[in-house]
Amino acid sequence: MSTSSREAPGNLAGIIRACQAVVPGLPESAIIATAHEAGGPKALTRLARDLAATPDLLVSGRSNASPTAQRLIRSLRAQGFQQFQVPRCAGCGRAVKLSHRDGRGGKLCDRCVCAACTRACSACGGKHPGGYRLIAGRPFCPPCFIRDPRSHETCSRCGTMAAPQTRDEAGPICPRCYTAPAVPCAVCGRHRPAAAWHDGRPLCTSCHDGLRHRPRTCAGCGHRRISPHLREQGPICPQCADTHGTGRCAGCGDDEHRLYGRLCARCMVPGKLRALISDDHGRPHPQLLGLEKYLLRDEGNAEAVLSWIRRSPMSRVVHDMAVETTPISLQAVAELPATGATGYLAALLIESGAVPTQNFDRIRLEVWEQEFIATIPDSGTRILLHRYAAWIINPRFADPPHSSAADDNSRLSASKTHLKAVAQFLEIPQTQGWNLGTMPQRLFDDYVAAHGRTGKDLTPFIRWARSQHLTQLRSEYPQSGPGGSVVSENQRWDWVADLLSTDELKLAWRVGGLLVLLYGATLTRLVSLRHEAVDWEENTTRITLGTDPIELPVPVGLLVRQLLATGPIPSGNESPWLFPGARPVATSPPPPCPHHWPSEASTSGTADALP
Repeated sequence: MSTSSREAPGNLAGIIRACQAVVPGLPESAIIATAHEAGGPKALTRLARDLAATPDLLVSGRSNASPTAQRLIRSLRAQGFQQFQVPRCAGCGRAVKLSHRDGRGGKLCDRCVCAACTRACSACGGKHPGGYRLIAGRPFCPPCFIRDPRSHETCSRCGTMAAPQTRDEAGPICPRCYTAPAVPCAVCGRHRPAAAWHDGRPLCTSCHDGLRHRPRTCAGCGHRRISPHLREQGPICPQCADTHGTGRCAGCGDDEHRLYGRLCARCMVPGKLRALISDDHGRPHPQLLGLEKYLLRDEGNAEAVLSWIRRSPMSRVVHDMAVETTPISLQAVAELPATGATGYLAALLIESGAVPTQNFDRIRLEVWEQEFIATIPDSGTRILLHRYAAWIINPRFADPPHSSAADDNSRLSASKTHLKAVAQFLEIPQTQGWNLGTMPQRLFDDYVAAHGRTGKDLTPFIRWARSQHLTQLRSEYPQSGPGGSVVSENQRWDWVADLLSTDELKLAWRVGGLLVLLYGATLTRLVSLRHEAVDWEENTTRITLGTDPIELPVPVGLLVRQLLATGPIPSGNESPWLFPGARPVATSPPPPCPHHWPSEASTSGTADALP
């Protein structure tokens, strides 16, 4: 041994040998420093004697380990040597604080001692830690006491027979009539009924649950972690309260994230997801394994995934797919009520590779068309609408999903409105004894004039019907009005300067506005940009808006680099979107400037806004 202790070198030698027998490469200096922190000379002498008598004391988890041995083991484990085993309760086997002796050489935790001292219920035979009530000298647990008719009394307020919750001057009060008095909560200070008394101080329901499950700033050490103990200065963590085994995730031991029961979201989500995509026998569906991998790709998103599993009705749809009661297809999702939840599920299935890549909005429109056209009583009108939708409306969604020039959601809504307008128009000739082929032009003109924009929107249908020799009617598209207002060069560069310096707008909005003002980029082009469109080296940043890359001014290039640094984590083979949207595979354009954007922009002229 190269280093020895002046107080008890022989004892330290025995401790070093015992520790190195567990971890051969453990440095002697680390053992000596840890041993001196665990106890004084007398305590180390007793520890060396215990190690000589029981060589496996450091790895067996024996409950009879001395406090010095426990401190030594915990310190070595904190340094990363997990081969050392913390002493466990001789009753339940938990690695918690052992404050009681069992009379047989072992030690017990508080829970086991409480259970041993608790009498069994005379009715159910169980042991409950919540206290007992006596009936005819026999103990009854709270649930059995309430059910026993001998405990019932007449409520002084409502007159019903029930076990009294409390009593006042008038007599017993049943639980239905009793309202707990409002008291100031020790955490939030609001006057609410106390859900529990924690360390002698009242807590409302919200704070009582949050104290044990939500991280807070510890009043003792200042760290943000789960602080389940309450003191005069506020909530404190288990380390400051000198307790162990509370306020930590039972899976990973983390105490800085919210707990859902005994586990944090990161430990709970894998099991929840596996159960979600598995059948009743626990076998996961092979086609849904990609969805599981996609949702587990980012641990920082675990709480959002857990919230989706527990609250979204689409999680039940995924389980129905796993048990094969619902087909794994976009068609099955489109047949569900059209909500944002169904669109999100479709995006998840596409992005994870669970289903082939298709335009979900087109599939959803086709499902809606079948339901809508089936409600039309006239068979000729149903056939005509089906032909028009198949040849004109549906092909508009033939672009690859989420990369088309127009927003599919807006186009889906507009397509539904247009088909409804066409169906409404086709009812007019039938009520007046005409059909589409014999309807006079004056009657059509009167209909357009009476219905305003809705009538003018019939132009695509009339032109298609005319090309199919179904009608002789004519309809012209309304002439477009004059262009937007002209913006001066000074005004445009003032906007550029504002976007470069302001902190009130989101970074994506600023970058998008600069690209529009400086290069005349359209918003529909910006939303299709991916990270691969940006290239930089040292102080030079380039972006490809068309076919050739454009070198950006230094201030604009710095903003683009910041946008890339704060973007989503890449997943799969495709580069992430430069302007990501709310859905996993959708993009969102930057919002328009509160002023009028110029119709064209260029970089010509002198610009003081760009140094």
